[in-house]
Amino acid sequence: MHAHGWAILGPKLSGHGSTPEELSATGWEDWVRDTETGTLRLREVCERIIAVGLSMGGLLALNLASRGLVDGVISMNAPMILQDWRVKFAHLYQPFKKYVDKPSERELERFVYERVPVGALTSLNRGIRQTRQGLKAISCPALLLQSVTDETVQPQSVELIASEIARGYCKPRIIYWEKSGHILTLGPEREQIAAEVAHFIESIEST
Repeated sequence: MHAHGWAILGPKLSGHGSTPEELSATGWEDWVRDTETGTLRLREVCERIIAVGLSMGGLLALNLASRGLVDGVISMNAPMILQDWRVKFAHLYQPFKKYVDKPSERELERFVYERVPVGALTSLNRGIRQTRQGLKAISCPALLLQSVTDETVQPQSVELIASEIARGYCKPRIIYWEKSGHILTLGPEREQIAAEVAHFIESIEST
């Protein structure tokens, strides 16, 4: 994206890129505030802002769009329904279990925690509910990307997101990806995905 001449800001969310212990001390409200801060920084130098997010980052991008803080939104594999149904009930076992182990994903060439705070999962559920409630308020252009073989998020999530947005002011575009897993940006179709993202941003620039 930077090669296209666009200013890029990737804010580090509180508790991320550090330790599970630091993550356990943060929650949805902190992560929303981090994205708001990043958006304000970009507003100082940019005329238009497009929020792009993967997984929970997709939720945060949609949250910004629902509050009219960005001029376009791209959501990738954002969760409405998770493949692991147990996550929905994280709040029930949070008093008894502080962390859950996460399968190793080092082959994906990215930083991940080997264990995740149960409180963070509870907070994610809260973020899913809050974001879904605000989707119909989105009025900016929206591009929704979803892996058909997503191992983390049920693919029907994108349909739920699209139907809620369509109840409001705009009709989002959905693109499905057949060969990629949950981490779209590291999958075999990442070059095509980058091209679609660039095309979407260019379409907003030209209006």
